[in-house]
Amino acid sequence: MNKTENRWVKLNQFLEKYMGLKSYGHKVVLVLITLFFITFVLANLLLINLSLEKEIKQVTVSLENVVEIKSSQILDRIENIEDNGKILIASFRQQKEKDRFSVPLFHKFKVEGIYDVEESTFIGKKLSLLPVDFKKASTAKYSLFGDYIIINLSNLFYIFVKKENVEKILNPDRTLLSEYEPVFILDRKPKNYSAFVCRTKKIENSNFFLTGCIEKNSIVSKKFTEAVRENGIIFLFFFILAVALYGTFFKNILLFPVIKLKTDIEKMNKEGLEKVRFTLHQYGTDEFAQISQVLEETRQKILKHQKGTALVLETTSKMISMTNDIHKFSLYTINRLDELLNAEGTVLCLYSKPEDSCAFKVHSEKYLIGTVFSQLENFVFEKFSEIKRKNSFKQISISPYNIILVKKEVNEEFSIYVTVFRKEGLFSDEDINYLDMVLSHLVYSINLLNLATYDPLTKMYNRRAVVQYATKEVERSIRYNHPFSVILLDIDDFKAVNDTYGHTIGDIVLKKIAYLIAEEVRETDKVGRYGGEEFIVILPETSVDNAVKLAERIRRKISEFSFEINNYVLTITVSIGVAGLGEHGKTFEEILQAADLALYEAKRKGKNRVAVLKKEEIEKIQREEFQSKNFLEKALQENRVIPFFQPIVDIKTGETAGYEILARIKDKNSIIPAYQFISTSIKFGIVLKIDEIVQQKTIQFLSQLDRPPKMLFFNLSRPYIQDIHHILKLVELLERYKIPKDIIVLEITEEEAISEITVVKEAIRIAKSKGIRFALDDFGVGYSTFSYIKHFDIDIIKLDGSLVKNINEDKDNQIIVGGIAYICRKKGIKLLAEMVETEEELETLKQLGVDYAQGFLFGKASPNMDKH
Repeated sequence: MNKTENRWVKLNQFLEKYMGLKSYGHKVVLVLITLFFITFVLANLLLINLSLEKEIKQVTVSLENVVEIKSSQILDRIENIEDNGKILIASFRQQKEKDRFSVPLFHKFKVEGIYDVEESTFIGKKLSLLPVDFKKASTAKYSLFGDYIIINLSNLFYIFVKKENVEKILNPDRTLLSEYEPVFILDRKPKNYSAFVCRTKKIENSNFFLTGCIEKNSIVSKKFTEAVRENGIIFLFFFILAVALYGTFFKNILLFPVIKLKTDIEKMNKEGLEKVRFTLHQYGTDEFAQISQVLEETRQKILKHQKGTALVLETTSKMISMTNDIHKFSLYTINRLDELLNAEGTVLCLYSKPEDSCAFKVHSEKYLIGTVFSQLENFVFEKFSEIKRKNSFKQISISPYNIILVKKEVNEEFSIYVTVFRKEGLFSDEDINYLDMVLSHLVYSINLLNLATYDPLTKMYNRRAVVQYATKEVERSIRYNHPFSVILLDIDDFKAVNDTYGHTIGDIVLKKIAYLIAEEVRETDKVGRYGGEEFIVILPETSVDNAVKLAERIRRKISEFSFEINNYVLTITVSIGVAGLGEHGKTFEEILQAADLALYEAKRKGKNRVAVLKKEEIEKIQREEFQSKNFLEKALQENRVIPFFQPIVDIKTGETAGYEILARIKDKNSIIPAYQFISTSIKFGIVLKIDEIVQQKTIQFLSQLDRPPKMLFFNLSRPYIQDIHHILKLVELLERYKIPKDIIVLEITEEEAISEITVVKEAIRIAKSKGIRFALDDFGVGYSTFSYIKHFDIDIIKLDGSLVKNINEDKDNQIIVGGIAYICRKKGIKLLAEMVETEEELETLKQLGVDYAQGFLFGKASPNMDKH
């Protein structure tokens, strides 16, 4: 037993032994009487306090009136002295012998002295004051200077009056508030004291104030005395009444807690946990209330565990219903985790082991609006390398966050990395168990998509699975000296199919072509979707000649097939590149590169054909590409990559609304446009560096302007979008140079948005959470294209130039653009037309409801904004 418990035991023994209070009811009666007394006192104090507040308000109003009256009286006194001073000055001027000027009137008129500015001397009594001092202090007509009030007569004379002559008016005995002994103060500053009620009035035409103060304690003392006298009889009456009522009424009240707890426990045992609630602690804090609270907390904890299990089932069912959109159900999961774990934010990474990076990341809504820095996220992510076990949890603390790292294995290719940030306490075993259950179901849902192996549209092997299979087959072919070949196939003009008929039709074409290819290959061959409209066929134990024959059969079969889809009849052709082991390379990467170059050659020679390159042809192409690569790298080293600005005009006003930023390279006396080097920069991984340089130089340029433009459009490459930390770096750059983030518009092409839909959705979420806007570039011509816009939170759509050219004469394009403009208005999206070159095109676009325009009509891209 501790000291506190021992004290209460002794008190209980004292009540029983010396006061004869052996029953629980009698003890409680004593407590109630004590509580009654205390409550009565507190109630009276509350009433006194309320009455006191009212009295203080009344006193404050009265004091304010008294100060107003006193201020008027003081002003009258000063003006009277001023008139007397003018009489003295007039008398002084008439006095012939000024040295013998008599001063008895000074005392009569309460004037201490007069300073003549023109003569620089005092009239009457000479005061020990320096003119430079009191002149500086007497800018107002009436000034308080030390013990004097100075009256300034047009800066010609200064009349000095003793402050005490004026302060006689301030006698507190002559006021209605004399019972509170008010104090009045004349000073150059208003006065206020915490222990006083004060009111201040500035004296008209002066530099000083009159402050009246009454001590609060005097008000309190008066009201308290009145309350004690009035309420004493009331207290005595209620005390006698309470004692009388005890025997007939209060006994039942005193026993109520015991009866209530007993009834609730019996009901719980009979009907179950959900049918009863212990509520006694909501109405009191005694021992019974504490018992009630413990019982209620225990009941809720058991119910929480039951509900937690049910919640896992609910979460699981929702995730499974969302398996057609991995981003959507991953986001749902981590948002739910934030809610259940009371977290500041959660980040989920689908980690690709072969690529040693995140295939995609998802950030919860609370993370985006919270305070977790991206640097902290990066630092914490590195901690996953310390987790060696396949399925494990690790807790760390980095002020002010408690962080839990969760690593869950999906399969041989993927893991899930989850980071949860929380400020309140460490994660409990219950939290970890819930995380484990939910993420286990998430792993199951991802596997339902066959994300690791199959393309969800065509049900063919995806790119990662094909590369993994092909790499092993090349090693096996080298070991056993077997031939090995690769076919790389690309649909000709597939973008036109999407633009004309819509992406729904395009998806059907992709699935049919996958089926046609699969019909021509052996069971040992592997067919995969390598990219947007690219397919790859892996041919173990197949020579290049046989691979070419197979490729030709596939090409012919597709070109002769009639694609009848939704009342459309389409003719589709493909271009194919073929390469083989030994002849074109010793690794899968080398063979694939040779097949890619051959595919490019088939496209260049007119499409709808099969191409195989000789080793000499490959080397020539590679030399040319490496020359281009070396040129780009040298341009980067010599800092010759620069931004150019092409104006974007508001069609309604004709004013420049912003600029599109275009990359250019300075080369001797010429400027090289982006279209001449962008494909090479993408192929060799240089485009990301170009993006960053153009952004940095543009933002540095903006920081030197007095006023930045309303909009700046930056084109984003696919590698830039694939890692959201590039966007976060851009945000940091904007903040460092204090550039408004809402003027930045990041452009992505329709093709990139669709091919990287999961990554792009997350990139847009991150950017827009920081205030950056997004535009969809190269927008196609079919209404069906809008089926993809619902996936992205887009601010601006840029019409493809093919829709704009000669639109004043093309009625079909007018109908299409008008429809797009209508839909944009309904969705709150701005519409921008590119490649506007004539006034007629501009006028037509204006009539169709297009918001912005860009093109040579308004100016070509230039290194400066001021040229536009």
